[in-house]
Order: sequence, then C-alpha cells, then structure tokens
Amino acid sequence: MPARTFISTQEKAAPGFKAAKDRVTLLLCANASGDCMIKPMMLHRAYNPRALKGKNKEHLPVFWRANKKAWVTAAVFLDWFNNCFVHEVKHYLASKNLDFKVLLLLDNAPGHPQEDLQFAHPNIEVRFLPPNTTSILQPMDQGIIATFKAYYTRRTFKGIVDVMDLDEELT
Repeated sequence: MPARTFISTQEKAAPGFKAAKDRVTLLLCANASGDCMIKPMMLHRAYNPRALKGKNKEHLPVFWRANKKAWVTAAVFLDWFNNCFVHEVKHYLASKNLDFKVLLLLDNAPGHPQEDLQFAHPNIEVRFLPPNTTSILQPMDQGIIATFKAYYTRRTFKGIVDVMDLDEELT
C-alpha cells in the first residue's frame, strides 16, 4: 500500500482510518524460462488468522507458514525447501522427462542458511549470489517481484473502489 495519501489543497486531512500494519513475507521462486513457478510461501504473524478461520491452509494457492515477526528464518526456509521446493521441482522435471538435477540461486539473506543448504539434497546444487549484488543480478528482482507488486496493488485498489462504489449506491 502507498505510504502517503494525496488530497486536494482544499482538504486539511484525508478522511478514513489509519492503515493496518500487518506484516507478511512472500517468497517467490521460478526457473529461468519462467514456465515453472514454485508455489509461493506466505509468511504471516499468525498461523490461524481470523480471515482464514475454518479454512484448510493446504488448499491455499500458497505454502502458508507463520512466526511472530513474519520473517524468513533458517528453519522456515528449510521447511519450504524440503516440503515445497523439492516436491514441486521434482514433479515439474518429471512432467518434462528431465533428470532431477537442479541449480538453486539464492541471495545472501539471513534466512538462507548457507551451511544447511550445501548438502540438503544430493540432486540440488545451491549457489549464493555475491553480497550487495542482489538488485543487480537476481532475476526475481529484475521484473517478477515488481510485476507481482503492481498486480497486487492494482487488485487491492480495485477492490477498495468497488466497495466504495457499492457503498455509495446503497446510500
């Protein structure tokens, strides 16, 4: 969501409520050609938020995990690696009749445990990008993440405008 609200010069303050400060982290992963997108991991502060009460999180289009600050820790990342990444890549390669041999490129984020990933799976080689080069070298930062954020923001604001229009029609 935007950090500011733009209002006309005639208005002193923008009406409405203070923005919620919910924290989520979204981990995105795809192959170089873009035809294999791994199920995203969504990390929230609560494992059972009110919005998902009574819902089976296994049926969500994301790999749902939670911790107190919604940060990717080494344990959370290894959980995603072993229970989501390996399974989905193996399925993708089998559907293409390719050998299960994978190169995984990661940045040097604190949540990516270098020593634990070096021998995590015999068919997956993990390489880390040099420090302070993520924004230049990392393919996910070269358009996929920006495009995702743009679509998310557009859909969020469309939903807000639709609700506001519906509210005006009812009054």
